[in-house]
Amino acid sequence: MPDPEAPKPDLSKHDLSKHDLQHDLQKKIGSLAKSAESRLNELLQYKQLKKEQWLMRLSVNGHARSWEPLTNDTAQNDALIKERIAASEKPVTELVLGFAGMVEWRGKRRFMAYLQYFESGCEYGVLCLRHLTEGLPEGTFEAFGGFLIAGVCKNIWI
Repeated sequence: MPDPEAPKPDLSKHDLSKHDLQHDLQKKIGSLAKSAESRLNELLQYKQLKKEQWLMRLSVNGHARSWEPLTNDTAQNDALIKERIAASEKPVTELVLGFAGMVEWRGKRRFMAYLQYFESGCEYGVLCLRHLTEGLPEGTFEAFGGFLIAGVCKNIWI
């Protein structure tokens, strides 16, 4: 039986309050969101972007590679993403998955850009949306309204 008089270890230096952890997470999500907004703008400027098309882009050692097409099949895309990361030079520092087309948002289908953004060494990624103007010529994408953070997800990629 432990001695009730024994000194208790001082964990105060190691005990981060929930508030501190939440603040750190909010700061990191804010930093990811800034980068994600920039990447979403780059996606919309990509000349070969088409409606209803998924694309991915890796950055290696902080240098962005070219956008690469994906399919409309989630399982196939997961395999393609893993293959491309494995075959890439190292270190992969960023993964961007983007889409421009009809997205289910707040119970309605809307023409939007959707982006998943991940950085290496970060436990989470951000899911982002931006409304797009409809009726523009094919290959032309114009965003309007605010940049939306739709959610946060676990980074299983890099």
